[in-house]
Formats: sequence, C-alpha cells, structure tokens
Amino acid sequence: MIRSVLLSVALLAGAAATMTAHAADYLKVFEEDQPGAKDHPFTGRYGDSKILLQSVTAYDEIVLPSGKASNEGGKHFTETLRAEGKITRTVYITPRDRSSLEVFRNFYDQLANAGFQIVFECAKEECGQPFKELRYHWNNKSTHVSSPEVTGDRARLVQAVFDGAHDIRYALMKKDDNTLAALFVALNRGGSFGDMSTALNERVTALVEIAEPRAMENLMRTVDSNEMATKIASTGSVALYGLYFDTDKAELKAESEPQLNEMVTYLQGNDLKFYVVGHTDSQGSLDYNLDLSNRRAKAVRDALVARGIAGDRLEARGVGPLAPAAPNEDDEGRAKNRRVVLVAR
Repeated sequence: MIRSVLLSVALLAGAAATMTAHAADYLKVFEEDQPGAKDHPFTGRYGDSKILLQSVTAYDEIVLPSGKASNEGGKHFTETLRAEGKITRTVYITPRDRSSLEVFRNFYDQLANAGFQIVFECAKEECGQPFKELRYHWNNKSTHVSSPEVTGDRARLVQAVFDGAHDIRYALMKKDDNTLAALFVALNRGGSFGDMSTALNERVTALVEIAEPRAMENLMRTVDSNEMATKIASTGSVALYGLYFDTDKAELKAESEPQLNEMVTYLQGNDLKFYVVGHTDSQGSLDYNLDLSNRRAKAVRDALVARGIAGDRLEARGVGPLAPAAPNEDDEGRAKNRRVVLVAR
C-alpha cells in the first residue's frame, strides 16, 4: 500500500515536472516576435510586449463588431462594419502583471493621436455575454490569427491566446479616409489548454486589427503567345502572372486557363525545351517556400503535358524567394515576386 502511494506521488511529481517543462517552452515563444512580423505604423507596440501572431493580407475583407454581442435569436453582434483592403491582424503578448485597461488605453491613445475617432467601445459585461466567444474562439478558425510563418509551439498557441480571457476591452475606431482599427484586449486567467494556458496566465493579449481601404491589385493579365515568343527570343525567359493558386496551395485555379492556353499555343509553335520555374515572396520559411514553389511549378508542367505538350520538353523547378523580381518590403513587391517563369534551356 505504502509503495503504491509512493509510486503515485512519484508519477504525479513527474507529470508536474513535465508540465512545467512544456510551459517553459511556450514562455520561450513569448521572448521573440513572430518571424517577419512588424508593428503597424498606426499603433507601434506597448512597452516590452512581443508580436505573438500576425497575418497581413494585401486585399481581403473583414467584418468588425460596432455594437455589443447578443444571444437573442442566436449569438451575434448587434451591429458590424465591413471593410475591404489591406488587412493586418496582430496579437501582442505582454509581460506579466499588466492590466488589460493599461494596455488597452496605450493602444487607444496611440490611435487617437494618429487621427482615429471612436465608433464603438465596451468593457467587461457591457460588451454582451457572447462577445468573447464571437470575437476570438478556439473552435472558430475564421477568428484565428495565423500565417505560414506560424509554426511549432507558436502555432499551437493560435487557439489558446484568448481562451482564458477576462476583463475584456474592445474599441472600434475610424479615420477620415475610412481606415478602421479594432482593439480587443484581455487578461488571460485560467483556460483549458493545459501548459499553454499556464504560460499565458496573468498575461494580457491584445488583438489589433487594421483595415486600410485600397484598390484591389489587378494581376489578371494574360501574356499572349506572340509576346512570349518576343520575350524569350530577347531575354531567354518570360514571367507569367496569369497562373493562379490559392494561398499555400499548389492546385491551379480555373482563372489560369487563358494563360495556359497561350502557353500551349506558343509551345506548339516550336520544339524548344524549357524550365518551368516557380517563385514565391519571402514570407515564410525558406524550406516551406522552396517546396511550395516546386509543387506549383510541377502543377503548371503537368497542366501543359495534359494539354498535349511533350513531357521531355519541360522540367519543373522551384526556387522560392531566391530570385526576386522586386524588394519584398511591401505588398506590391511581394506580388511581383509570386510568379511562374518559363526559361529556355
């Protein structure tokens, strides 16, 4: 009996030590910004906080609450604002022993100084009982902040960051040019994600969302067969932007058909051999982008072969971000780098 009790105590102690070790791994994530993430110029950052998660989309839509949450007729926000344009979503994590009010007011004042005016503001219970669940919830992927740069322990934290949210604060603000900024700030206490919740305990997380109106970049340009012939004759290659893939995917979209048809027309008019070279921007890890660009290049090659082009004329290769056509410092440059290039060999 005594031996059994001692064994149980030992097992519990071992489990506690393991939990502590795992929690310490998550604490290490809090010491560095997400790779490639940057503060938005409208907000900067609060004190010694770190960027835990960030996603930036050159053109997308976002729906932001402009009224409290309600349970009547199903969980919903009583009012919302919808925006299209560049969407930047950032989750900051602060050191321990900071209040959600202090963090909220710092971001709020920064935005006010940048010309933003309040549209809607609430705190705690006045936001409505389902506000927290609707705003960021572990079981609703559409509310999560994630990107290709988010891997490992950082990726595992995506679901947990607001699970133990208490003392919530929210504000929606707007500039004269219709730029929207939303602040959702909470103190983590408790939570149901084990070591992740332990690491987050007594730390404030802040979701800062900026929606900047801008025209959608039109890259729906098809290079015709004659232009391909001219480019390849003069430079040995031609960059093609009319081949489309969903984010992080390697399946050609239907919008690629016009460009594929022009490629077939050009290739049927000669017997040259080519490299089909996939390129990406620099967001994400090198290994990830090399693999993605290679899979996309192979998808283009396979599509051409399926349309009657001899397979031995085409060799697919992916070089990821290693041969940029423009700097990767902004959305415009990154868009120019996401391409497929037909290279004579």
